[in-house]
Amino acid sequence: TTKPIKLISGASPFCETFFDDVKVPKSYGEGISSIVFEENRGWDVAKYLLGHERSMISDQGSSAGGSLGAKFADQVGRDAIGRLDDPMLRAELADMDIELLAFRAMAERFGDTFKAGLCHPAQPNMMKYAGTEINKRRHELIMSAGGSQLLEWESEATNGGLSARSWLRTKANSIEGGTSEVMLNVVSKQILQLPNS
Repeated sequence: TTKPIKLISGASPFCETFFDDVKVPKSYGEGISSIVFEENRGWDVAKYLLGHERSMISDQGSSAGGSLGAKFADQVGRDAIGRLDDPMLRAELADMDIELLAFRAMAERFGDTFKAGLCHPAQPNMMKYAGTEINKRRHELIMSAGGSQLLEWESEATNGGLSARSWLRTKANSIEGGTSEVMLNVVSKQILQLPNS
């Protein structure tokens, strides 16, 4: 039985799935076990899978293409020498571009060490938190630069409210795969080795 979950963005990419009246035997005969990994080590498997999920979510922080300043220069207006006309917004967008480049470099290094099995077990938590925060900030800047027009929800001019829906979708990044608070707790204890307060 499946029950779709409608998100605040209006999309429904997830659903609850129930396996009704299903029974799974411990084994299917001689030498064929249905137990995954080792008995009583399920949390180790779950942590490993969560590491992959958190790595995937962190990729959203580096998936943006191109400069945000260039994207909005024509929409917001240009100054006499062709730059984005709003100096405060221009500075914020340039700062975001720099942060994205730095995150991409960090993500590339993390990806290499993760594949080689050399990264700290809690490092996916750090990457997930950083990628989530960058992605949320990037979409907030897009909404700021686009002004009230981007709040429109259904017209062809906004591609069906794509920017607004994408911005709303980023709010889930702070929850899925482990909340930002959980990520910070894990990083503080396991990487920074800070004492419990």
